[in-house]
Amino acid sequence: MLSSISEPIDFKATPAVLAAVLEELELLGERSGGAVPPRVRREALAAYQHSLRERTRFPARWRHDYAALTFDDLRWSSGRTRVPAGVLRAAAVPSDDAAGTGADVPALALENAGGIAHFGSTYLEPEERSGDARVTLLSLADAQRRLPLRVAPIHQQLIAPAADRFTALSTAFQNCGVYVEIPEGAVLDAPLQLLWSSAPGEASAVFPHTVVRVGKNARAKIVERHLGETESFVAGTVEIELGAGARLDYVVVQQADDGARLFVRRTARCAEGSRVGWHLAELGGALTRSVVDVRLAGPRAGAEINAFFFARGFAHADLVTDLDHAASETNSVTVVRGAASGRGHGRFTGGIRIRPEARRCEASMRDDALVLSRDAYVDAVPALEIAASDARAYHAATVGSLSEEELFYVQSRGIARLAAERMIALAFFEPVIVRFPSLALRDEVRTVLDAYLDEVPGTFT
Repeated sequence: MLSSISEPIDFKATPAVLAAVLEELELLGERSGGAVPPRVRREALAAYQHSLRERTRFPARWRHDYAALTFDDLRWSSGRTRVPAGVLRAAAVPSDDAAGTGADVPALALENAGGIAHFGSTYLEPEERSGDARVTLLSLADAQRRLPLRVAPIHQQLIAPAADRFTALSTAFQNCGVYVEIPEGAVLDAPLQLLWSSAPGEASAVFPHTVVRVGKNARAKIVERHLGETESFVAGTVEIELGAGARLDYVVVQQADDGARLFVRRTARCAEGSRVGWHLAELGGALTRSVVDVRLAGPRAGAEINAFFFARGFAHADLVTDLDHAASETNSVTVVRGAASGRGHGRFTGGIRIRPEARRCEASMRDDALVLSRDAYVDAVPALEIAASDARAYHAATVGSLSEEELFYVQSRGIARLAAERMIALAFFEPVIVRFPSLALRDEVRTVLDAYLDEVPGTFT
C-alpha cells in the first residue's frame, strides 16, 4: 500500500498551528486533502478567534459554552493511503462481517452505487474504481484540481467560510472532503456511501467538506456515516446543489464514540421543481451540533427534514433547522423527535422563513421530545417568519415524559410495565423513522435505539 500522510500536528486553533498546517499541505502537494486556499484559511481563523470574544447567551441549563471548548490531545493530519478495492469495501461496511465473524451487515452496505471512506482525515484511495460509472465520486481536493469549474460554484458559495464559528474553524483547518456529482437524468437505485470512521489510537481533529451536485431530473440517495471508538473532534460542512426536477435523499447516521464532539453544518439549494430530503439519526457523541439549512430557490421546490436524537449519559445534542422559502408554490415538512436519558440534554431550534415573493407556499414543522429520567432535559424553540399574505404555515412542539395513561393501556393488555415503557419509547420515534428512505435504514436505526433503551432504567417516580 502506498501512503502519503502528513506528520501529525498537535492541534490548537491558533495562527502558529495554522502556519504548520499550511506547511504540511504544501509538502504533501497533490497527495493532501486540502481544498481551501491559504488566504481563505487565514481569514476564517481570524473570524473564528473574533467569535470567541463575543458574549453568547445560552439557554437555562445549557451544559456547554461553545466559546470555551478546548482541543486537548487532538492531532491534525491530512493525506491518503492506497488500498485494494476489497479493503475499501470492507472499511465501508459498519460491522465485523468482513473479518469473518458472521455479524449482521446492514443491507445498505452490501449493495451500493459506490463510496468514499476516511479513517480520521486519511482518504482511503482505492486502487481501482467501483460503483456506478455515471457518478463522479472523488476526494474534494482531487475534484478541486481536476474539475475546478464544477466545484467552484458550490464549494463555500452555499455556506460562507465564516457562516458561524465552527464553519470558520472547519474552513481554516479543512483536511479532507468529498465531491459527488450525479449527472442529468441519472437514476441511482442504490445509495452512495460516505464514511468517516475515527482512526484507532490518538484522537483526531477532522474537518471534512462535502460538495454534492445533482443534475437536472436526477434521482439519488446518499448515506453519510460517522463511526469509531475514539474521542475525536469533527467540524465540517455539506453543500448540495439540486438542478431543476432533481430529487436527493441525504441520510446521516451518526454513531460516533460517546466522547466524540461533532459540529456539522449542512445546506441545500433547490432549483425549480427539485426536492431534497434530509434524514438525520444523531445517535452518538458527547457533544453534537447539527445545523440543516434549505433554500427553496425555485418555484415548486420542496424539502423535508426528518431528524431525531437520543442524548444519553452526559451527552448534549443541539439540532438546528432553517427552511427558507424564497420562491412561489414551494413546500416543506419538518418532523423532529428528541429524547434524553440519564443526565443527557437536548435542544431543537427550528425556523421557517417565507419571503414576500413566496406566494402560495406551504410549510409545517412538528417537534416532540421525550424525557426518560429525572435529570434529563430537552428544550424546543420553533419559530415562523411569514412575509407572504397567501402562504400557509404550521408549527407545534411538545416536551414530556411517558404517559401514564398510555402505560396503563398497554399494561391492561398483559404487558409488564418495563416492557410497556420500552414499547412506547420505541414507538415515539416512529413518525421520523418511517420517513427514512429504505427498509434497511429503518431497521438499522431501530436496532440501535432498541439497544440504547436497554440502558434506560424504569421510569422515575
